[in-house]
Amino acid sequence: MPKFVDVAERRAQLAAAAARIIGRAGIGAVTLREVAAEAGWTTGALTHYFADKQELLDLTMEASLAARREKWSVARAMLPPDVVLRQTLLDALPTDDTARLHWTVTLAFVAQAASEPRLAARQREAYQAFVANLAELIEASGGAAGDEAVSAAVRLNTTLNGVCLQALYDPEAWPAERQRAAIEAALTAGSL
Repeated sequence: MPKFVDVAERRAQLAAAAARIIGRAGIGAVTLREVAAEAGWTTGALTHYFADKQELLDLTMEASLAARREKWSVARAMLPPDVVLRQTLLDALPTDDTARLHWTVTLAFVAQAASEPRLAARQREAYQAFVANLAELIEASGGAAGDEAVSAAVRLNTTLNGVCLQALYDPEAWPAERQRAAIEAALTAGSL
């Protein structure tokens, strides 16, 4: 009897292996051979699931973004909007290995997007969706509305990005407590 293979699961495993390589050695270290070795596979087996390295990298980027979206959508369905807003920002901070890996992968793709219009377009879409999500949460929390909510969301996202960058580059100066304090200050600094 033929063995059932969950193609989506296998592709996700390989994308996770690529993410680990990016986190450890940068996007330039990702090769089909390295990803196969990281996953405990042969390169030949990997090529049954990805036509080329770019397809693998595309899925790696999408998987990183999707994991964040899924976490936030679960919280959104269960908690009040002001709590979800705060938790969305705090959960995004690189205060644990999973979040640090997410940010390392994200930054690798952001850097690559500077010279690749296709990736730049995808990064813009992800940014716009995240800002729109924050703006909706601000409005639903009884804060600013319309363009003011969008402006507040942009400010919060800018703060989040800055804190995350600093925490990755200088983790001793930006421990988890300082990261959280910066986000809390941004949340209370202005009218949302």
